[in-house]
Amino acid sequence: MSRTAAVEKELMKAILQGDYPAGSQLETERELAATYQIGRPAIREVLQRLGHGGWLSLRKGQRAVVNDYWFEGNSTTIVDIIEYFDEVPDAFVLYFLEMRVALTPHYVKSALKLHQPKVVGLLAEFDELPDTAQAFASYDWKIQKGLARLSGNPLFSLVLNSFDSAYEKIAIKYFESAFRRRASLDYYGELMEAALRGDSRQAEEIARAMMEKSYALWKDELSPHEKIGVKFSFADMQ
Repeated sequence: MSRTAAVEKELMKAILQGDYPAGSQLETERELAATYQIGRPAIREVLQRLGHGGWLSLRKGQRAVVNDYWFEGNSTTIVDIIEYFDEVPDAFVLYFLEMRVALTPHYVKSALKLHQPKVVGLLAEFDELPDTAQAFASYDWKIQKGLARLSGNPLFSLVLNSFDSAYEKIAIKYFESAFRRRASLDYYGELMEAALRGDSRQAEEIARAMMEKSYALWKDELSPHEKIGVKFSFADMQ
């Protein structure tokens, strides 16, 4: 890892741990350069990258301001958060599953309306899946991205693409449960039946029901503390 990348990770860690709360300012470029023992051009590069990632707001001639990354971040922020943790926080998985409730039924319906044979082909391998979390994670991501691509709306693919480097961590964590793997097999089978009939509306309802079930199954496993509110403290998890 380059020195600038290491400094970028250190600053990100400090933000996630609450050392720099939302709305606070970082030290000046000169002070940061002295702290991390790198040149000011390198510090400026780090700050610009954190700015592009949604972590900071930058104004010429002023110190960088720390963003509320949940509400002012972007897709890069999502990936940064996931990659920071060796183990994905349970609450973050819940957020991801809730997002799928909103998106998945729409691109499933559109994909089947536009490309029925391709959807059938995409689903064809579900009954040959090895019963492992890794196999289910890989297959599910293939299905999700394939259906989004076939929906005709490129924004669905762009949203999912932002999770490319993070999805496997999330999905493996979800599919560690044999019960959740069986539930997903049932879902793939029902979706295949609807696809063979060309029933896009039924496929939409099947997808919505499964996404809601996945959300509920995961939420049931969270502690009472994690279920409270929309946000949770990364600092409490260190």
